[in-house]
Amino acid sequence: MATALPISAYVVLGLLSRHDDATPYQLDQEIRHSIGYFWVFPRSQLYAEADRLVRRGLVEERQEQAGRRRRTLSLTAAGRRELDRWLAVPTSALSEVHDEGLLRLFFQDSAGTGAPATIERLATEQIRAHEGRLQEYQQLMGSGRLRPRSPERATLEVGLRLETMMIGFWREIAAAPADLIGE
Repeated sequence: MATALPISAYVVLGLLSRHDDATPYQLDQEIRHSIGYFWVFPRSQLYAEADRLVRRGLVEERQEQAGRRRRTLSLTAAGRRELDRWLAVPTSALSEVHDEGLLRLFFQDSAGTGAPATIERLATEQIRAHEGRLQEYQQLMGSGRLRPRSPERATLEVGLRLETMMIGFWREIAAAPADLIGE
């Protein structure tokens, strides 16, 4: 059996399965408007991973001979087989939370600056940020771009639920910040 690829490789393969003959820039834009809401994927990683996949024969690259000399990427038959193999295997991997607001809240009592006013300001800003993201998701849901009962729509539904839950959580924190630090 071939060595498993990193998850970043499957991101590129998956994107190319949906957007064949795409430039790395176009793939980056697609990330920002789709999986970027739940999977952080830096542009530099996209370019590096695309190069590795070309060397492995899973992606084909064509470069313009004149002008901007853009690179266009497409999935090879081997790349399609590798993506299909990966998609067919379920995962037990859990979500990873990378949330600076929660990190700042966690350390409030350690810093000696955990006054209720500081926690309340943090909570207020987090409410504003999560309400903004919820609004983005609601607009996307109502845009008509997603098919009903599709995998894309299902992942967006998770985002809607998560943002709603986070708004509720931060509202509870904002309502009683002193309860967290024993004042």
